[in-house]
Amino acid sequence: MPGPLRVVELIRVQMPLRTPFVTANDATSVKEALLVRVETDAAVGWGECPALASPEYSPETIDVSHAALRDELGPRALAGEAFAGPPFAHTALEAALLDASLRAEGISLAQHLGVSSTHVDAGVAIGIASDIVERAAAYVAAGYRRVKLKISPEIPLEYVRDVRAAVGADVAIQVDANESFRLSDADLLATLADWDVQCIEQPLRRDDIAKYVDLAALITTPICLDESIDSARAAREAILLGACSVVNVKPGRVGGLVEAVQVHDTCVHHGVDALVGGMLETGVGRAVNVALAALPGFTMIGDLSASDRYFDEDLTEPFVLEDGRLRVPDGPGTGVEPRAEMLERYTVTRERL
Repeated sequence: MPGPLRVVELIRVQMPLRTPFVTANDATSVKEALLVRVETDAAVGWGECPALASPEYSPETIDVSHAALRDELGPRALAGEAFAGPPFAHTALEAALLDASLRAEGISLAQHLGVSSTHVDAGVAIGIASDIVERAAAYVAAGYRRVKLKISPEIPLEYVRDVRAAVGADVAIQVDANESFRLSDADLLATLADWDVQCIEQPLRRDDIAKYVDLAALITTPICLDESIDSARAAREAILLGACSVVNVKPGRVGGLVEAVQVHDTCVHHGVDALVGGMLETGVGRAVNVALAALPGFTMIGDLSASDRYFDEDLTEPFVLEDGRLRVPDGPGTGVEPRAEMLERYTVTRERL
């Protein structure tokens, strides 16, 4: 870090979503995000905490992250001490400090990661809705190269067949169950193979790794783990057990970009497919995800959408589709920062440590 850390700011924003995002466990109509802004003698850096407002995905809610950053991680960083804490909170502070350091050196995050790709393929996750077939077709017509469909036991899986018919054979389809099925549903989940589904994400409870091994023997659709993978070690153990053949890598879930790269490297070492997941991030967090996704081990299209998929106005300059792809930011640091007018419009609280 060039120069001492002088300031840590915690900024809560509320961003209305263009349409509610509905999963098997939750529904979100407003994205509440926690931004971390740091100042050193040389630069300002930004990070985003992707924790959610409700505990369905993780017990570390945005309030838990906020308290950890305010009371523990922020003060430790300001004192020049090593810091550790809940993964989403750690992710935000780590990202902000790295952003400031790279800006001071004039180096982009892409350069720091050693990636050479200028663009990554864009994918879209579609929440549960009555018009999901029409939405999927519209996103593909706009250029998206992969669609992820939310599924649950309460919704007939035949709608996946209808989406496949609507988008054609060349578009990748993934499904995400958010832990809503049981091993006894294996026969039902096996029908997904009829519609060329690339993978099924987190069908069972996150702690039922042994049951994932059993499920993998009963279905042919590859299993992707999300909530179960909270570290590179967890990824390695799941892969060696045969519990998955795809890993969804989310920096927030594993505790930051450094650990996310290690999960990527683990997948590469074991020859397992990987993708970068998303958590409805604003442009601040999306920039990190896009740069991460440019690493060569991310062999499947992830949850990387243009800004207008979620927001009428993003905090940063918007990410836009370019022939079905997103440009990897090449400016210093993450290459993005909040626009002053957007930050003022959507900020609900701001604390300076």
